[in-house]
Amino acid sequence: MKFIQFTLTILISFFWIGIVSAEVSSAKEPALLDLGAEAKKSSLEQSNKINKPASEPVSVTAKQPVQAKPKPKVKIKDKPIKWGYSGNIAPEYWGSLSEKYSMCKTGKNQSPVNILNKKSVGTTSLPGFDVRYRDVPLKIINNGHSILVNYPLGSYIELNNKRFHLLHFNFRTPSEHQLDGFNYPMEMQVTHKDSKGNLVIIAIVFREGKGNLALHDILRKLPKDVGKEHLHEKIIINPSRFFPAEKKFYKYTGSLTTPPCSEGVYWVVFKRTMEASASQIARMHSLLGDNNRPVQKIHGRTILKSWPDRSTVEERYEFN
Repeated sequence: MKFIQFTLTILISFFWIGIVSAEVSSAKEPALLDLGAEAKKSSLEQSNKINKPASEPVSVTAKQPVQAKPKPKVKIKDKPIKWGYSGNIAPEYWGSLSEKYSMCKTGKNQSPVNILNKKSVGTTSLPGFDVRYRDVPLKIINNGHSILVNYPLGSYIELNNKRFHLLHFNFRTPSEHQLDGFNYPMEMQVTHKDSKGNLVIIAIVFREGKGNLALHDILRKLPKDVGKEHLHEKIIINPSRFFPAEKKFYKYTGSLTTPPCSEGVYWVVFKRTMEASASQIARMHSLLGDNNRPVQKIHGRTILKSWPDRSTVEERYEFN
């Protein structure tokens, strides 16, 4: 009996020792998961969310579209206005083809004109001009209206102490200017311009006669294709070779003889005509056709002569 009581006493002692050890161990090491604490924490967070004041309203605006930079305006070149020498684009219609060509119809100082020697006024003070042309290779183009020989910078004439640079020369068949009422078979026009844009055009009228050596080189290279410039380095030209030996000339103020018929052109027309053979003239005409503008009204203009009238000279000698 005593043994049993002793045994129970020992078992009870170990039982209490185990309970105390467990309590000490739990005090030292935190529990892996306290469900009660987690429940309290969740309840507290939910309460805070409910009681939390609403945040300030946020202004939301639609995103403005980014404006594209305006594209630079591309200047469209005006289409060239077709004009010519026959049909409904002939010279008599030029002034109606475009407002830019209105001067062809309304201008009072138009070219070409009929130069009447007896009605032209002789002078002793009309300034002459000095020619300073260089020999250059032939640059020639068929522009669809005429044969054009372009000239590089460096050649010019001096007139009234001003320099006018040679731009180009071209041909008309038959002549545009009339001499005493007659159109000659061909005319050459040499165009010059100064630094302010003023134009001086020298006209040489051709009659049928002997072959022209200066013209021969150009006729050998007449281009049939339109709008393309051709360079012939072995052919050397100089328009002064077309000038007559006698330098008497008529002078008047006129215009371009093609659209836009701009006025204010200083015209010099040599009195003496130059010769070209019938075959040379025919060859030029076969390519150009009739590319001359009819003569225009004088409208009170005076055509001057670079030489004095005979009557004026006689009166002067009588006066002396």
